[in-house]
Amino acid sequence: MATMEQVQRGFARFVDTEVSCAFEGWQRALVSGCAGLVASNLPKIVKTYAYHPMVAMLGVYDPETGLIDIDTVYNAFVPKLGEEKIPITIPKLGTIRLGRQEFDCLKRYIMEA
Repeated sequence: MATMEQVQRGFARFVDTEVSCAFEGWQRALVSGCAGLVASNLPKIVKTYAYHPMVAMLGVYDPETGLIDIDTVYNAFVPKLGEEKIPITIPKLGTIRLGRQEFDCLKRYIMEA
């Protein structure tokens, strides 16, 4: 289980150290800056969707404690990736590909935060 603060710090660190390096100049600054804004708004984003029936049935977020079950999310998703990397397109900037190695890194950054 991870606190919201751990997820925020881990996500921001992941983008700053692993994702933004795929870009240069203003694009790198934009990706890092936007990631910081997303991280700071994460509590609001989670609260918006936490009580949605589809999200609630996943059982990965406890609104009472604010804890997120990172291990359950990771184990439900990452092993099914195999060796493939998922393309994620950032409009007007480009496409990055994230696979098992990147998700391992993201999880580690969250748990270390």
